[in-house]
Amino acid sequence: MIVAALLILAILLAAIRLIIWHRAAGEQASPLRLTLLLLLQPICAGLLLLGLFPPATIGGSGTLRIATAGTPRLAAGGTPLIILPEAGTIPGEAAPDLATALRRHPAANRIEIIGRGLTPRDLDAARSVAVRFAPPQPPKGLTDLAPPVPTAPGASFTAGATLAGLPHATVELLDPAGRITDSATPDPDGHVRLTGTSRTTGTADFTLRVRDGNRTIEQAGVPVVTQDSARPRLLILAGAPGPEVKYLRRWATDAGFAVSTQMSAGGGIQLGDAPVSIDGATLRRFDAVLVDDRSWAALGGGRGALLGAVRDGLGLILRASGPLDGATRGQWQALGFTLKGGNDLAPLALPKPPVVAIARTRQGITDADRPDDMALPDEMLPEVTRLAAAPAGHDTVTLLQDAGGTTLAAWRALGMGRIALFTGVDSYALTLTGHQPLYDQWWRSLLGAVGRPAPAPAHIDGIHWAGERMTLCGLTGDAQAIRPDGSPARLIPVNGCAAFWPANAGWHILRGKDGITPFHVQPAGALPAVRAARDRAATLMLRGDAPATAQGEPRPGPSWPWLLGWLLASALLWGLERSRIGRCQSAL
Repeated sequence: MIVAALLILAILLAAIRLIIWHRAAGEQASPLRLTLLLLLQPICAGLLLLGLFPPATIGGSGTLRIATAGTPRLAAGGTPLIILPEAGTIPGEAAPDLATALRRHPAANRIEIIGRGLTPRDLDAARSVAVRFAPPQPPKGLTDLAPPVPTAPGASFTAGATLAGLPHATVELLDPAGRITDSATPDPDGHVRLTGTSRTTGTADFTLRVRDGNRTIEQAGVPVVTQDSARPRLLILAGAPGPEVKYLRRWATDAGFAVSTQMSAGGGIQLGDAPVSIDGATLRRFDAVLVDDRSWAALGGGRGALLGAVRDGLGLILRASGPLDGATRGQWQALGFTLKGGNDLAPLALPKPPVVAIARTRQGITDADRPDDMALPDEMLPEVTRLAAAPAGHDTVTLLQDAGGTTLAAWRALGMGRIALFTGVDSYALTLTGHQPLYDQWWRSLLGAVGRPAPAPAHIDGIHWAGERMTLCGLTGDAQAIRPDGSPARLIPVNGCAAFWPANAGWHILRGKDGITPFHVQPAGALPAVRAARDRAATLMLRGDAPATAQGEPRPGPSWPWLLGWLLASALLWGLERSRIGRCQSAL
């Protein structure tokens, strides 16, 4: 509007000048000449204004075809075809990215994606236009890989994968030495979970192998980061010494817990570690507390301090060591657990143990997970029992069930913490009857569900490929990415994030104010089905979006026709100003 006002002012001044000149010339000036000069002034000004600010247009090429990876060469022809770098050498207009193509074609308000879909580089630009995408058939093979989160030394980790079109395949997880640590078959949806263990701190390259019979179909690297972290603190309160406490303490120590145990031997005698005061200040030092029914009854007024600590975030596991007395049962029910069933003991339904596990237990063969005193003759193998009453409640979450479907453990929230009720009485017997993995699973699930959550270690999730942009967040101005060869790459953070293009595959390091965070980059040609499935799914999420620009919102049109018209009109005006047309001979 300012430019228009200035042009109008210039037209008025020019018209006043021409009229004054015409009056001064009198009969010597031609009225036709004055009329032409007066008309050309606003024409020149109008063309200049339209050249500087071209009017909106909806015409032109409103649809662009975008060639991505997997585009056939026969796609050339028809509406403009934009060739993105991953499409290869196809006849058409090459563009480094979709944003550049849209800037070159401002009239485009919709795009048609050809091929496997857009890469993450172009997703943001595609949100400004309507997207049409006819997806190809889903890729076959390994279509998704979920690397494990950072784990502690000696702790187990879980890696996930998804397979498509391979119903009879077997998936194996190999450690860096090439030994198979776990093997499984996919479920009907193609999902599979594999478990491994990393013993030492640092980075390790596990391998996920897909086999169909004796034939290896595909292999993928599984990066594993093992970091030292603060050991979770567990307090065990037992009403009497016994094998349940003994094996639980041994398992918790091996699992990485800092364990403190207190057992009552009667007559005021306490066994185990140094006595611990049950008060708020002391309980804040622990992440979880395991209390059996006898210790619960003996706590007295300490139960209020214990529950207050739970409301502040402490995890509490209540364990039945046998039939419950009426007072304890009523108090546990007052905490939100309904115990459905009798108060006696019942046998616990167990899954059939593996044949190898039974043989090792009977023969007394030991390994790192089975101490010598776990081998017993058949007639001395204990039974695994449970409290006949099953924990439930309207706001409880079932955590553990036996092979028969009976609930063994449930938890509920209390303030910022959680309480779990476990009705297994002789869970230690699992280690003696070929069910050591089940014992480990039960107690990991219990403590993992209620324990005070520890700060998660920093990590960069997702799968990244060499030569593809990745986004790093949580950075400061001095953040650096260290390449596998040790050379640094300085990052310039913008709003806490920065883009990074890894040139080579391997382990990289992000160095920032919070320390160093390792992350892995896959080779450029690795996991082709995973990348294709990712691009296909991301592009399908854009399909059907119809922003305002796709519904006819005008876009700025080209300015060169108006500027060319202004140049011609100005030349005509300049020529008419200096010509003798319309001037009387006497005035010359």
